[in-house]
Amino acid sequence: MSLPALAVLLIGLAIMELVWRRIRRSCKSGAPFSGVAFDEFTAFLHGGKRVELEQRVTHSLMREESEDGAPPHHVDLDRGVVFLNRPDGDSKK
Repeated sequence: MSLPALAVLLIGLAIMELVWRRIRRSCKSGAPFSGVAFDEFTAFLHGGKRVELEQRVTHSLMREESEDGAPPHHVDLDRGVVFLNRPDGDSKK
């Protein structure tokens, strides 16, 4: 199969999938099959796309941590005061 024929086949697949989703009214959160197929087709033609796809997989597997694990403290070194957050929401010196 030639590359232009494969591209036309992928476009046809994307149109069929779009029509199918509209008929069924499904709003899945996953990636559509045609999108994955286009990504793989582009990765076949461009090596940089393969690196991007692998980076996406690696990033999706990593845990996102907003802090370094330490409790939130505010330290004022000039006055020698440390503010600690209590569970009830009050800040005390």
